[in-house]
Amino acid sequence: MTVSLVIATFNHARLLGEALDSALSQTLGGVDVVVVDDGSTDDTPAVLARYGGRVRIVRQPNRGLAAARNAGIAAARGRYLAFLDADDVVAPTKLAEQLAVLERAPGVGWTYCDVMIETAATGGKITASERFGYGARSLDGWLFPELIRGNFIPAIAPLVRRSLIDATGGFDESLTALEDWDLWLRLALIAEARYTPAVLATYRVQAAGMSEDRARMDRNRFRVVDKLHRMRPAALEGLGTLGRRIVADAHNWLGKEAYARGDWAEARRRFAASLATVPWQRQAPRLLGLSLVRGWTSEGTGSRR
Repeated sequence: MTVSLVIATFNHARLLGEALDSALSQTLGGVDVVVVDDGSTDDTPAVLARYGGRVRIVRQPNRGLAAARNAGIAAARGRYLAFLDADDVVAPTKLAEQLAVLERAPGVGWTYCDVMIETAATGGKITASERFGYGARSLDGWLFPELIRGNFIPAIAPLVRRSLIDATGGFDESLTALEDWDLWLRLALIAEARYTPAVLATYRVQAAGMSEDRARMDRNRFRVVDKLHRMRPAALEGLGTLGRRIVADAHNWLGKEAYARGDWAEARRRFAASLATVPWQRQAPRLLGLSLVRGWTSEGTGSRR
């Protein structure tokens, strides 16, 4: 098999059929469609039964989106991998067009397309290129300097060489959001990308969906940056002032999180690290001072943290 399309689903029986129909309508022949049922409790098994042997099914207890995608990767047979969530759809030519891009350019590791973003609650539609300002970005080549500013590639947009996914270790299962951005950042450090401007997929933003939970998104965003800084510090340091500012922001956010839960030692460590990274700050010195005072007070009352 040349291309595997991994579909992760959890209680999306109502929309799953559309995703499967779009996957099975690809003009590229012989697509390996792998569906990972991540512990659904709705009518998902009945929906999947209608497709017989046209898709391969992996079932597991509910472990989250990243784990479901990793299970699909493990089961996939293709040399190239693409991802589709159960509430999204792909255009019939998506995989054929993207495969052609990668086969024409063996030095390119992954390719991505434009995506239509639909908001279920309002019916609004906007392309990823419009929403994320593609016109002002560098969209080809080594994308890390662009991607570290924030994710602009929806999870359903790329087609990736399987060897690169294996090299990066797949999706981080400790993340509860932005696991796709985390993987794209790691891919962007080891392989060049190629952008195709055609709109070849539709991403549906559901009411109360993951992307609408701002607190969760922020928590995972700063943890992605923090992990990257620990594992590949040179990648961020090489960005100069921008990289230092991003690292300091992550330390500040994680420091505030520690402060809120009363972990004064971790709060002090984070705010001190932030100031060591970017000394010219207004808020971090005050928060470091407060963390020191709170720590001394708690230690004096016998509640050392």
